[in-house]
Amino acid sequence: MDTYGDPGLGLLGDPTRRAIFELLARKPCSVGELAKRLPVSRPAVSQHLRVLKDGGLVASRSEGTRRVYRLDPDGVGALRAYLDGIWGEALRAFQMAAEAVPVDMEQEPLRMSETSTIPAIHATITVSVPIERAFRVFTDSFNTWWPREYHIGQADIAEAVLEPRQGGRWYERGVDGTECERGRVLSWEPPHRLVVTWQINGEWQFDPDPLHASEIEVRFTSDGTGRTTVEVEHRLLDRLVGGQAIHDAIGQGGGWTSLLERFAKAATTRE
Repeated sequence: MDTYGDPGLGLLGDPTRRAIFELLARKPCSVGELAKRLPVSRPAVSQHLRVLKDGGLVASRSEGTRRVYRLDPDGVGALRAYLDGIWGEALRAFQMAAEAVPVDMEQEPLRMSETSTIPAIHATITVSVPIERAFRVFTDSFNTWWPREYHIGQADIAEAVLEPRQGGRWYERGVDGTECERGRVLSWEPPHRLVVTWQINGEWQFDPDPLHASEIEVRFTSDGTGRTTVEVEHRLLDRLVGGQAIHDAIGQGGGWTSLLERFAKAATTRE
């Protein structure tokens, strides 16, 4: 029982612990596997796991030279029973309130949802280079085509970096040596596919909460004649705090369409 008086619910108030809990709900993971999916260090992941384990929500076992963590069925069961009780009370209160207030359907039409989904942003370009080169320039040579004026740090940007691996960082390094995170690499499938998170909110600041991350998927398709089509989809913008502002800012011609034009120029320039 934790200090909130509920079976583990207070432990999930921290966004990183909540993200770890959700990842373990999908499958057991080691500390290293969790760190690859989260914008925090391995020691930080270990600390959060220790808290979840002390709270009865997580258990661990040794597998060879590593320790694997999973959700504890007993602790999760108690948490679920607690939430079911709260949800039952909430539904009863909602039913009483709904029955107490008459609705004139002609005056007040029923609205299914107050939340609208922000549409994904798409952009496409075809470059006259083989697929291997297109992928390499987009990733390994990311710094050669990313605009220097597109930075979120206080200092001017000296280098834009996309680490070439799953779990790698996407960040900028300022001329003063400071680093500003932008997101993480979720999928690294050369030379066909890349998925990264965009964790910049409507105030153009990095949001470390992985639950507030939108996703950018880039697909590379060869036509077999030395030409490659590059397709970008920036989706899940409703996860961002201020996601509509981001959509409005980068959904126009100066957003991904402009970036792909710069990429194409870099890709077709002889080294």
